[in-house]
Amino acid sequence: MFMAESSYKKLLEVSRIVGLPIKKILDILYYLGSGKRILNNNLLQTVGVSRNVLNQVKQQLEEFFIQKSQFTVLSNQATTIAKKILGESYTPEEKLINISLAKNTQLLSLISHSQPQPIRGYDQFLADSETVVKRAALMDFFADIEGKRILFLGDDDFTSVAIAFYRKAQTITVVDIDKKILDGIQEISDSSSYQITTKPYDAREKLSPELSGKYDIVFTDPPYTREGISLFLSRAVQALDPTNQAGRIYFCYGNSDRAKERYLPIYEVIISSGLMIRWVFDKFNRYSGAESIGSASSLFICDVTPKTKPKITGEYKGNIYTER
Repeated sequence: MFMAESSYKKLLEVSRIVGLPIKKILDILYYLGSGKRILNNNLLQTVGVSRNVLNQVKQQLEEFFIQKSQFTVLSNQATTIAKKILGESYTPEEKLINISLAKNTQLLSLISHSQPQPIRGYDQFLADSETVVKRAALMDFFADIEGKRILFLGDDDFTSVAIAFYRKAQTITVVDIDKKILDGIQEISDSSSYQITTKPYDAREKLSPELSGKYDIVFTDPPYTREGISLFLSRAVQALDPTNQAGRIYFCYGNSDRAKERYLPIYEVIISSGLMIRWVFDKFNRYSGAESIGSASSLFICDVTPKTKPKITGEYKGNIYTER
């Protein structure tokens, strides 16, 4: 077991260096896990990575593979390690699971009974507890929990609690302007030994050194204005570790289907921030209230690129909320 754990840390490091999502590296091991040899061209097509990236992965994990040829083959020891890391229920990215089936009644009850009343002045609309559990299941599916340093930039939905339930993350930190949110999450963390760290923070303030450049994953459900998205994405980019080429941001945005043009400025913010949109799950998040956007929002998953940069770095004095 120790060998599997140390090997997983090695895979995380390779992901950070090469910039290939850890899920893709796990997929490579999955398709090679039976010990069979696969033509390099076939492996490229199956997993969906470039030849250059595959070669970089194989170079970084040289001890995992038998000598180079037109085939890719895991060593016997690597095959054993891969099976221990992946387990019996591993599903590759190309066979995306039905996340709606990922439910846990204990967790659903804990979240639904703990969320405080939303504050409209902060654009708070609470995602239902099933959405929160689905978010955690999706992040776990993409291997974005285990061994990762995760920051929640605002968390009125208590998604951090659902993530902590897996007990896989290296660290989980929650910052929020609302003290009730932080107190509620900290109370659950303390009673369940989840080890979630909570800190007060107003995103309009400059990001502190203790939060800057420290995280692998950032999750945020910001105010649904262009200014709000721009500010929160900027803070998220600043919080990511710049040495991790596989850093990732999860963020939510919702809008009425009768005003689809309002998505365009949001895409402009994403692109101008140098982020790559990896996935968009339409209407993934469901809310109590928020009728103006159909009580739903999309979940965006964005990866960093060499051009990623925050649009806002200092204090922000403008309005970011929908109610002025």
